[in-house]
Amino acid sequence: MTDQAAYWRNLKQQAVSGNFRMEEGLGESLRSACEQYVMDLKDLKRDTNRLEHLSGWGGLESAILLRQKFEAKAVSGSADDTTDSAAGRLAQHIEIAQLMRDTFAAAIGKLQAVDGQNAGDIAANGEGI
Repeated sequence: MTDQAAYWRNLKQQAVSGNFRMEEGLGESLRSACEQYVMDLKDLKRDTNRLEHLSGWGGLESAILLRQKFEAKAVSGSADDTTDSAAGRLAQHIEIAQLMRDTFAAAIGKLQAVDGQNAGDIAANGEGI
Protein backbone atom coordinates (compact mmCIF):
# COMPACT_ATOMS: atom_id res chain seq x y z
CA MET A 1 0.00 0.00 0.00
CA THR A 2 2.86 2.39 0.65
CA ASP A 3 3.91 2.06 -2.99
CA GLN A 4 0.44 3.18 -4.06
CA ALA A 5 0.46 6.06 -1.58
CA ALA A 6 3.87 7.19 -2.83
CA TYR A 7 2.69 6.91 -6.44
CA TRP A 8 -0.37 9.11 -5.81
CA ARG A 9 1.59 11.62 -3.71
CA ASN A 10 4.01 12.00 -6.62
CA LEU A 11 1.19 12.33 -9.16
CA LYS A 12 -0.56 14.89 -6.94
CA GLN A 13 2.63 16.95 -6.82
CA GLN A 14 2.85 16.78 -10.60
CA ALA A 15 -0.76 17.99 -10.85
CA VAL A 16 -0.12 20.85 -8.43
CA SER A 17 2.96 21.92 -10.41
CA GLY A 18 1.02 21.72 -13.68
CA ASN A 19 2.86 18.74 -15.18
CA PHE A 20 -0.18 16.46 -14.93
CA ARG A 21 -3.39 17.80 -16.44
CA MET A 22 -6.66 16.42 -17.67
CA GLU A 23 -9.89 17.51 -19.30
CA GLU A 24 -12.29 19.13 -16.84
CA GLY A 25 -15.26 16.77 -17.34
CA LEU A 26 -13.14 13.65 -17.00
CA GLY A 27 -11.28 15.00 -13.99
CA GLU A 28 -14.50 16.03 -12.25
CA SER A 29 -16.02 12.59 -12.84
CA LEU A 30 -12.93 10.89 -11.41
CA ARG A 31 -12.79 13.30 -8.47
CA SER A 32 -16.47 12.71 -7.72
CA ALA A 33 -16.08 8.92 -7.90
CA CYS A 34 -13.13 9.10 -5.51
CA GLU A 35 -15.13 11.27 -3.10
CA GLN A 36 -17.94 8.68 -3.06
CA TYR A 37 -15.38 5.90 -2.57
CA VAL A 38 -13.86 7.75 0.42
CA MET A 39 -17.30 8.07 2.02
CA ASP A 40 -18.04 4.37 1.43
CA LEU A 41 -14.69 3.33 2.92
CA LYS A 42 -15.26 5.54 5.97
CA ASP A 43 -18.63 3.84 6.50
CA LEU A 44 -16.96 0.42 6.34
CA LYS A 45 -14.23 1.51 8.74
CA ARG A 46 -16.83 2.77 11.19
CA ASP A 47 -18.62 -0.58 10.94
CA THR A 48 -15.47 -2.46 12.01
CA ASN A 49 -15.99 -1.06 15.52
CA ARG A 50 -18.94 -3.45 15.90
CA LEU A 51 -16.49 -6.34 15.51
CA GLU A 52 -14.31 -5.27 18.42
CA HIS A 53 -16.32 -7.31 20.96
CA LEU A 54 -17.61 -10.59 19.54
CA SER A 55 -19.92 -12.96 21.40
CA GLY A 56 -21.23 -16.49 21.05
CA TRP A 57 -17.90 -18.27 20.93
CA GLY A 58 -18.33 -20.34 24.10
CA GLY A 59 -16.03 -20.78 27.05
CA LEU A 60 -13.43 -23.22 25.77
CA GLU A 61 -9.89 -21.87 25.87
CA SER A 62 -9.46 -22.44 22.12
CA ALA A 63 -12.73 -20.61 21.40
CA ILE A 64 -11.66 -17.66 23.54
CA LEU A 65 -8.29 -17.48 21.76
CA LEU A 66 -9.98 -17.67 18.37
CA ARG A 67 -12.46 -14.93 19.32
CA GLN A 68 -9.60 -12.69 20.48
CA LYS A 69 -7.75 -13.22 17.20
CA PHE A 70 -10.82 -12.29 15.17
CA GLU A 71 -11.43 -9.21 17.32
CA ALA A 72 -7.82 -8.11 16.83
CA LYS A 73 -7.99 -8.81 13.09
CA ALA A 74 -11.02 -6.52 12.86
CA VAL A 75 -9.77 -3.53 14.82
CA SER A 76 -6.38 -3.52 16.52
CA GLY A 77 -4.09 -5.76 14.47
CA SER A 78 -1.34 -7.91 15.89
CA ALA A 79 1.42 -6.99 18.30
CA ASP A 80 3.88 -7.12 15.38
CA ASP A 81 1.79 -4.99 13.01
CA THR A 82 -0.97 -2.74 14.30
CA THR A 83 -2.06 -1.94 10.74
CA ASP A 84 -2.78 -5.64 10.13
CA SER A 85 -6.49 -5.26 10.76
CA ALA A 86 -9.57 -4.49 8.72
CA ALA A 87 -9.70 -1.00 10.23
CA GLY A 88 -6.01 -0.41 9.50
CA ARG A 89 -6.26 -1.57 5.90
CA LEU A 90 -9.37 0.53 5.35
CA ALA A 91 -7.52 3.57 6.73
CA GLN A 92 -4.76 2.96 4.17
CA HIS A 93 -7.30 2.73 1.36
CA ILE A 94 -8.97 5.93 2.57
CA GLU A 95 -5.63 7.76 2.46
CA ILE A 96 -4.99 6.62 -1.12
CA ALA A 97 -8.52 7.46 -2.27
CA GLN A 98 -8.16 10.95 -0.76
CA LEU A 99 -4.84 11.39 -2.56
CA MET A 100 -6.50 10.31 -5.80
CA ARG A 101 -9.39 12.75 -5.26
CA ASP A 102 -7.00 15.61 -4.51
CA THR A 103 -4.83 14.71 -7.53
CA PHE A 104 -7.78 14.88 -9.91
CA ALA A 105 -8.96 18.14 -8.35
CA ALA A 106 -5.49 19.66 -8.77
CA ALA A 107 -5.26 18.45 -12.37
CA ILE A 108 -8.59 20.11 -13.13
CA GLY A 109 -7.60 23.33 -11.39
CA LYS A 110 -4.36 23.59 -13.32
CA LEU A 111 -6.14 22.83 -16.58
CA GLN A 112 -8.80 25.45 -15.87
CA ALA A 113 -6.14 28.04 -15.02
CA VAL A 114 -4.16 27.31 -18.19
CA ASP A 115 -7.34 27.37 -20.32
CA GLY A 116 -8.33 30.71 -18.79
CA GLN A 117 -4.89 32.15 -19.46
CA ASN A 118 -4.91 30.85 -23.05
CA ALA A 119 -8.37 32.33 -23.65
CA GLY A 120 -7.14 35.68 -22.31
CA ASP A 121 -4.08 35.55 -24.57
CA ILE A 122 -6.21 34.74 -27.61
CA ALA A 123 -8.63 37.55 -26.81
CA ALA A 124 -5.76 40.01 -26.37
CA ASN A 125 -4.14 38.94 -29.64
CA GLY A 126 -7.48 39.03 -31.46
CA GLU A 127 -8.17 42.64 -30.50
CA GLY A 128 -5.45 43.90 -32.81
CA ILE A 129 -6.85 42.12 -35.86
